[in-house]
Amino acid sequence: MGKHIPFAQYLFRRLTQLHCHSLHGVPGDFFLRALDHIPQSGLRWIGNASELCAGYAADGYARVGSQLLRHKPGLRSGSSPIVGALMTTYGVGELSATNAVAGAYAESVPVVHFVGTPSRKAMWGDNKLPVHHTLGDGRMNVYAEMAKSISCSRALLYKYDDITTAAELYDEALQMAVIQSKPVYVGVASDMFEQPVLEDMLEKPLDTKPPLSNWRSEDTVLDVLLDKLRTSRRPLIIADGLSYHFDFQSEINALVSLTGIPSMCFTFGKGVIDESLPTWDPALPNTTEYSQNADLVLIFGPVLGDTNTAGWSAIPDVQNTFLFNLDSVAVSGHVVPNVRSRTLLQRLLMRLKEENVVRKPKFERTQRDAPRKAPSANSTILQDDLWPALSDFVKPEDTLLLANGTPLVGGRAIQLKSGCQVIASPIWNAIGSMLPAAQGVALAKRDHQLPGRTILLEGDGSFQVTAQSISDIIRYKLDVTIFIANNAGYTYERWLNGMHAEYNDVPAWRYTDAPRFFGVKEDDPTYPTLGRRVQTWGELQEVLHDDRVGDGKGLKIIDIVLDPEDVPEKAKPGLARASNALRTT
Repeated sequence: MGKHIPFAQYLFRRLTQLHCHSLHGVPGDFFLRALDHIPQSGLRWIGNASELCAGYAADGYARVGSQLLRHKPGLRSGSSPIVGALMTTYGVGELSATNAVAGAYAESVPVVHFVGTPSRKAMWGDNKLPVHHTLGDGRMNVYAEMAKSISCSRALLYKYDDITTAAELYDEALQMAVIQSKPVYVGVASDMFEQPVLEDMLEKPLDTKPPLSNWRSEDTVLDVLLDKLRTSRRPLIIADGLSYHFDFQSEINALVSLTGIPSMCFTFGKGVIDESLPTWDPALPNTTEYSQNADLVLIFGPVLGDTNTAGWSAIPDVQNTFLFNLDSVAVSGHVVPNVRSRTLLQRLLMRLKEENVVRKPKFERTQRDAPRKAPSANSTILQDDLWPALSDFVKPEDTLLLANGTPLVGGRAIQLKSGCQVIASPIWNAIGSMLPAAQGVALAKRDHQLPGRTILLEGDGSFQVTAQSISDIIRYKLDVTIFIANNAGYTYERWLNGMHAEYNDVPAWRYTDAPRFFGVKEDDPTYPTLGRRVQTWGELQEVLHDDRVGDGKGLKIIDIVLDPEDVPEKAKPGLARASNALRTT
């Protein structure tokens, strides 16, 4: 007989095989015994202030996968090499995390959600007396049913007496999380964590290789694509953010470099394509003469939601458009399933190297907006000045998180350096998500020794939703730099409806006092903290050139005071369309 280990160790050691070295969550009575096995499993427990913060942090942790691939290309398997993970208690804990897990599902992020449940006897026995954290009506499986719609797989391990069968089902769920790049739900009963399971089972590698394409379908798409490239006079490449998650980034940049095809991005796709390339165009698709008249458009990793595409106005006409998803390609609106886009791209690059089929198109890069006249030192800060000013602050390999609202729109104006990644929420758009996500990103960068700073461009309203994540950042001494766009409320909502309405206001907080409130040790040489409130252009310039802010070490909070009604000029037409849509649809 081989050596046995507690089932909890099996669960956790499998996670480390997917490059997850930290488990987020809030302790709960149904899984406390599991936590005793974390130190022996190669994991670290990250105790969060709330389950909601834990869920967003796990999401952020997993999104670092694309950067890990660039530095460790041997890990490439066709999707993210990192999963994020959280552990919550049955009912009250898991439902608190549901918002975050749903966002991960909507935006294709592989997150493993462990739920500690009552014992198997309580879950499936004849005892009809109510158990705490239930709805009191005897429906013990009701929460797992809720999770069905936001999980690509559910491993309801509490249904099984045989621990080996439970382990095998768990392995299958992990494989699905990676292959489909979606969350999975793992329900484990309180009496299972210390059950013995054969350690040798861990020696069988998880099979995270995606299924092969249907070769006939792939050949057909490749031939059609090559024919289109041969005849196209005005081809265009558009990158979107799922390219990060689906591991297209390397192939997309190789395609742009090889062919010289002009390239652009939707908001979520910022950073996918190297912005130093000569054919990179910073404008939004469908806003330039070239993009409006493109006769062939290749869109990679698309999320065609309204907030990601300026109210759908940036989406090209479906004719002569190829949409490259994880395991399908849409050709002029016709979806061809069972085609792995990354494999198809690799074959396309090989063919293009063999034959020069692409005519170099005549293309004039959209010039970035001419620098506005430098404001005087005493001038108030306008958004049209703020976001371009951050371009010089950004360094290679930085990870920028754009909170929903003001930073999500303004962040397009920041010119990125080589190796930068942008993290945003293109479809779920939950305010408050990016602060805990920044905690997860900073932790993943530390766990995997990745270069670059973690920079969060936050809104004041968003900050107030999940402010307790500051305590998590401090507790684990994570390096995060936060710029808060403090415009006293929900400015984009003001432009949609209720410019001066009280419901669009948020309370006035002293944001730079947050570290002290959350218990930071002042003057700690191992963990520097700094807070600055800036109200004028001169004060902003001082901060941006302050080495203590720029070094990225410790926690830095910069409170940037903005006019409550100010938005970038380029955002106003889209906001007007959105406001009109609210009244007419």
